[in-house]
Order: sequence, then structure tokens, then C-alpha cells
Amino acid sequence: MRTLLLLCDQAGPAGGAERYWETVVPALVARGIRVRILARETSRHPYGDDAVARVAWGAESEPPNDAAAAAVAAEIRRVRPDAIVTASVFDRAVLDAVHAAAVPWTVRLHDHRALCPTGDRVYPQFPAICTAAMGAACCAATLLRGCVRGPRPASFAAIAARVAVRRRIARADRILVSSGHMRATCIANGIAAERIAITPPPLPDAAFAQPPPPRADPQRLIFASRLTPRKGLRSLVAALARIAPRRRPLLVVAGSGEAEERAARADAQRSGVAVAWRGRLDAAALRSEFDDATAAAVPSLWPEPFGLVGIEAQARGRPAVAYDVGGIGDWIGDAGIAVARGDERALAGAIERIVEEPAWSAFARNARRRAESYRLDAHVARLLDLCAG
Repeated sequence: MRTLLLLCDQAGPAGGAERYWETVVPALVARGIRVRILARETSRHPYGDDAVARVAWGAESEPPNDAAAAAVAAEIRRVRPDAIVTASVFDRAVLDAVHAAAVPWTVRLHDHRALCPTGDRVYPQFPAICTAAMGAACCAATLLRGCVRGPRPASFAAIAARVAVRRRIARADRILVSSGHMRATCIANGIAAERIAITPPPLPDAAFAQPPPPRADPQRLIFASRLTPRKGLRSLVAALARIAPRRRPLLVVAGSGEAEERAARADAQRSGVAVAWRGRLDAAALRSEFDDATAAAVPSLWPEPFGLVGIEAQARGRPAVAYDVGGIGDWIGDAGIAVARGDERALAGAIERIVEEPAWSAFARNARRRAESYRLDAHVARLLDLCAG
């Protein structure tokens, strides 16, 4: 392969999807691949202005943009790529233009949005994870559980539009997902199993500690994530409150989100849980916090498509405790303890066990060993093989 055309929602710092491409694209270029990027939005990105062009196609909740689709088709003719990858593209006209180009086409599904019009597969008015295929069940859930925008015409239109996106994605030559959970979700939504490949996100070489630092003293438990309700910080604080103060590790929170931080601060103050609030950190600062921690906590209450923070901790030789949701089971294995979603008593027990010896040393060794599965070079080699068809 010589030329890859990437269509993504944003080129620039935003979330996990953007971080994925900021890791992978330079590695592709280092292999001699010309990568041309079309993005709906561009901001501060590391790719160089000559590598990126903005095409303002329809966003997730917007109608298709025929002019943008024509611009994409023209760019395909100009660039003549050997393969096309789309990621977080919801404009049906643009997806049709990509399909019509008859170039090997790969879709990377970073999250649930292509298969869930609410976006996170959690019922808004009911504390449970949705396991239904998108379609008729979503229409019923608007009435019974407040999904999408509740029982109103706009919800049914949004569901129909998202189903249309799913149908187009299903025509791609290859669909890449990060976990077995996401693969099963795709299959339940009618995507042919033989088109789906599991490609967990890679870590840059700088993410790996050589060798891992020794066990932290005093004990620290790190939570590193956006601060939103579905990430489970308040549930983690409640679990820590169940641990006797003399055995309770310090909680270090690395992430931002004003409303959730305010609520979690109040919870911690009421329960006497000590928390160090670090705010949002860059990659180097976050690695330093992992090194100073005993273990990582991933108490997500939604079905994580993967759970990148878990392998980031593993690369520093740090085990994890987590709720067993979504793709968590793919990476935690013998490098941590996963308990039932929302079971704060069980989570407290897992924390107490994992931070103490001799358990910690065994979990930590396993964590660093498992991290080797996420090396960037191997990921890029497989990505190129899959994209080439």
C-alpha cells in the first residue's frame, strides 16, 4: 500500500478516537505510507497542513450533505488511494460516496454511536445497560426508558437515520472494533461476522516503563478519565468509603468535568475519602501519576468499547480493579480484578486485595506482560494488512 485516505470526524485534540489516530498516523507515515486526512472539523493537529483538508459533512445529528459528498468523491479521484478508512463519519451521503468509489473500504468503530442513537447503550431513565439491537427496540425504549429524546417524532427520525448509517457501514469491506464485546454488538446488529476484525488500540513506545517502577508507598489508587457519570467516579468513592481508613488508599483523580467533580468532591467530603485532584493531564504527566500509583481503577457504568486507561496502566506495570462491563474483560485478565457492575462492596474488596502483597506483585507482573500485546508496530502491520483487503 502506498496511499491511505482517512475520513475522520475531527483532526485535533478531542477524545480517544483522535488520540488513536495521533498515535497511528505517524507510524503509518514512518512506514512510507502517504496518509491523506479529510475531517469534518480541524483544530490543532500534528499532521501538517498539507496532509489535512476540512470537508464540512453532516455531523452525528445533522442531515446528509450532498455537497460534502461530492467534495469527498472528487478527493478520492484526485488522491487515488489504495484504501479508505472512515472513522466516526455519520453522513450517509459521504458514506455512499466512499462505497461508490470501489476502493477497499475499512470502517473503524471507536464507540457505540453507530449502533446506538443515544450513544452509550445505557438507558437514560433506567439503571441498566441496553443489549438490544438497534431498531424497533429503540422505538419502544423511547417510551419506556426515555431513550434518544423520549417518545416524540424527533426520536423516531433519529433512530431511522442511525439505522441507515448502520446499513451503510455494514457494506464496508472490513469493520474494525476494539474488543470482543464490540464484535458481538456488531453481529447482533446484522453486520457479517467475517467482515469484523478485533484490533485493540495500540500504545506508543513511550508509554512503556522499562523497567516498571517499584510498588508505591503509601498506597495510591488512580482514576484517569473524563469526569462524567458513566465513568463511575462516584461509585468508586462509595466503594472506597467501605474500606477502613487505615487500609484505604489515597484516591488520585486525573481528569476534568466540572459537574461530576463537584458531586464527587461532595461525596468524598461526606464519607471521609481522601482524594488528590489532578485535573486533566498530558501523556507524560499521566504516566508519572501511574508510576506513583499502586493500581488503577476503571469503575465504568457503561459498556466500555475497550477501556484504554487499563492498558496504559499495564504498560507502567500497574494492575487494575474494574467493573466487568463491555470490553474490560478483553484486557484485564490476570492483571487485575473485575467485579459486577455497580457492586461497590465487591469493588471495595477488590481494591483491598490488589494493593496488598503478595497479590500486588503477581498482578503487576501480569500487567506489564499483557501490555506487550498492545505494541504500536504490530498494530500498524495488522492494520495495513486488513485495510489492503
